[in-house]
Amino acid sequence: MDLINFEPTRTLPGLLLDRANREPDAVALRYWQDGAMQAITWRTYRDRVQDLALGLVAHGVRHGDRVAVMGSARPEWVFAALAVQSAGGVVIGVYPTNSPAEIEQLLAHSEAVAFIGETTTELSKVAEVAAHTPKLRLVVGIDATPPELPEVIKKTTWEALCEEGTRYADDSADPLSELVAGGSLDDAAVLFYTSGSTGVPKGVTHTHRTLQHAAQTFVGLYPQLLRHEHDAVGFLPLAHVAPALVSVFAPLLSRLVVTYCRMGDYEDVLRSVRPTAVLWPPRFYEKIAGELIAQTEVWPRLRRYAYGAAMWAGRRVAERRWSHRRPSVPLRIAYAAALRWVFLPLRATAGMDRIRVAYTASAAMPESVIAIWQIWGLDLRENYGLTETAGCPIAHFDQPFPRPGFIGREFPDPRFQVKVGDDGEMLLRAPLLFDGYWRNPAETEAVFQDGWFRTGDLMERTPRGDIRLIGRKKDVIITRGGKTIHPQPIETRLKESLLINEAIVVGDARKYLTVLLEPSTTAAAQSAEVLAERLRAEVARVNADLARVEQLKDFRVLPRPLEVERGERTANGKIKRNAVVSSFAPLIDDMYGANDDAAIAHHVRSRPN
Repeated sequence: MDLINFEPTRTLPGLLLDRANREPDAVALRYWQDGAMQAITWRTYRDRVQDLALGLVAHGVRHGDRVAVMGSARPEWVFAALAVQSAGGVVIGVYPTNSPAEIEQLLAHSEAVAFIGETTTELSKVAEVAAHTPKLRLVVGIDATPPELPEVIKKTTWEALCEEGTRYADDSADPLSELVAGGSLDDAAVLFYTSGSTGVPKGVTHTHRTLQHAAQTFVGLYPQLLRHEHDAVGFLPLAHVAPALVSVFAPLLSRLVVTYCRMGDYEDVLRSVRPTAVLWPPRFYEKIAGELIAQTEVWPRLRRYAYGAAMWAGRRVAERRWSHRRPSVPLRIAYAAALRWVFLPLRATAGMDRIRVAYTASAAMPESVIAIWQIWGLDLRENYGLTETAGCPIAHFDQPFPRPGFIGREFPDPRFQVKVGDDGEMLLRAPLLFDGYWRNPAETEAVFQDGWFRTGDLMERTPRGDIRLIGRKKDVIITRGGKTIHPQPIETRLKESLLINEAIVVGDARKYLTVLLEPSTTAAAQSAEVLAERLRAEVARVNADLARVEQLKDFRVLPRPLEVERGERTANGKIKRNAVVSSFAPLIDDMYGANDDAAIAHHVRSRPN
């Protein structure tokens, strides 16, 4: 791949065929099972995709059909995606935490003809709503047999479907190649949904071409991927755009080998794999940093002194890097010793010692978290991408140990362009941009301005060319885990209660969502204990219909009504969210307790004992 002049020539399944023909016995991917690592070669990868694709075709899946896949990060998810695309279909990722109502909405909107679910839990959810999804005609269970379904919908198991594919293939010498030959680079390949139960869903359509340009930018983060094998651990849900790009599609164009595991196993797998390529939301860097700091606090006294000296050197090296000054020779020697004898052994306890460059995206990253990892010798950088870009048109490409607070510069391919709109909005033009919102031409047209994509983010550019995000035009919440959530539908549901006058959902750059409640006049007359109990029941009522990431973990009652004079409402009564968050910051902080990033920031500044 020529990173600057890259032009896709084959569909994604075509790339799989090329790799299987060129290096059939090389390891394509790995997975963690019962505490041990298992490997799958490119030949086996192709064979699994072939059997599944032909099984789907035997059940009537045709070019352009949509097929939903719901499950954890595992090889079967990858095989399903490539099999659907081999048949000319479009894969739709469904989060394992989605509620039945969200699944119904997604299947109905996409008009999916088939659903592949992992366990009884997922299969039971789709069975609950199957009667309301008129296009659905096939449900496949990976680890379980689907429950009873409407008569018009066939059910089968993964093994049975693959066996049907094997029989279907008997009439052809190379059936998968024949199937793949009918596809085009500009066919829709994936629908990534930006919302579930938060109003009318938008399916972001990416083609085989746009996904490969997105992979081009990811490989640009780690150019060595074109020459040397790198290891990654895949544990984030593949329904989300970034994990799908990194773990499913980028390996087809690079030498990245992903080890898949369940979320609950990722810490053990990190220590076993010791990955060399990482792109995570901020929360994981924050969580691991907090755990490592806790380790240092119980070390023996002499080792704590050594760590304190290492941190002294690390802070000064980091400060000089950020100000573009070269550390002195004695400081460089001291830091090299700190890295070898203190920081790398500390990172090794979490399986993070082989990583030299790491990236974060999807949500706001506390500057202290970037700082601590850079002090520990990990070149942690930020990048910027959206569901509509799939990849990262902006990142710290070839900018080692960048100062926290910036997201980098444009990808060096001249086709990738960024400019500031008249109102400060970031506008993008690049070959990785999505092909449109699924069956929503009005929304698609609304986000383009003279060929430029309107990101909804506000930006500024420094004289050195670095880009800083300064806010968002859209009223959305992005949690610390990188989940984008529209708060208004949740607030509307809460305000259906006669007890609640206003509800303000908060959680931007936090680990989870909470809510501030302004009780109605009638409710406010009740005792505090009775009101709290009744409001708790209302929050539970709304939570019952929400996905896990959208659920409200706590609430507080506002001590007074929101006021125009304090800037909390507009003149016509609308809520000004940022002003409310500012006015009641202590009340909000009380719902989150001690923040890991606050502890990390204190650790960066202070010398351990």
